Amino acid sequence: MNGSQLTQGKHPFASRRLNEAFYGAPVGILLLERVGRGGEFNRPFIPGSVGNAGTWSVPVRYKTIPGLSFNELVAPDHEKYASAAVQAAVELVGEGAQMITTNCGFMLRYQQAVRAAVDVPVLLSPLLLGPLLGQMLPRDKSLGIITAKASSLTVELLEAAGIAADSDRIAIAGLENAPFFAAAFLTATGDLDVCAVERETVAAAVALVNKRPDVGMLLLECSELPPYAAAVQRATRVPVFDFTSMIEFVIGGLMRRPFTGLTS
Repeated sequence: MNGSQLTQGKHPFASRRLNEAFYGAPVGILLLERVGRGGEFNRPFIPGSVGNAGTWSVPVRYKTIPGLSFNELVAPDHEKYASAAVQAAVELVGEGAQMITTNCGFMLRYQQAVRAAVDVPVLLSPLLLGPLLGQMLPRDKSLGIITAKASSLTVELLEAAGIAADSDRIAIAGLENAPFFAAAFLTATGDLDVCAVERETVAAAVALVNKRPDVGMLLLECSELPPYAAAVQRATRVPVFDFTSMIEFVIGGLMRRPFTGLTS
């Protein structure tokens, strides 16, 4: 590549940014600790998982929040980790991240605190897609939400995402009683059996749609569920959204590409 090719854009001169150890990774992802109250959650991040860098259309950067495991996040005293979440987000932005997300939808608990601390888009849960999807649906259709743990998807959390918890257009199903999913992601008592978790996720989605035939879209709340979204869609035949839908939407706004093609 010659010099003229390198400077064809509008900004041919590049400036160094303080604290930026590497460049070209616009997405900052907050990670939960993989060891904490309840055991060690050292499961692989498979393609499609938020924690797998190959999931994304652009390079990403990760930062673990010290002390904050999944069980700590869903505990009553979760607020004591808000400052740690904010600090990790601030550090990611200082290193060059142009948006902040996370690898657990229940991190929505810290949405407002992180949002107030940084000057880039913050999207800590795909539940934030809920109001948009609700507006997209026909008036006689409902939004189905598949979550890791239904009991932790509280009224407070739904309302923080702008979702009316008492709406009859919301239907929720949890995976806490799915043995393979729970063993891998909730209780840390078993290895990740990808095929078994896919079957359980599909079964939960199909059961929800059968119970609520008015469900017109599905939203997968958990960051470990996008690998199974295609199978869920094949089985239910409704649109399926998740963490990747949300994050790639924002990437599309951050990384606009010029259009090319024929004009005649």
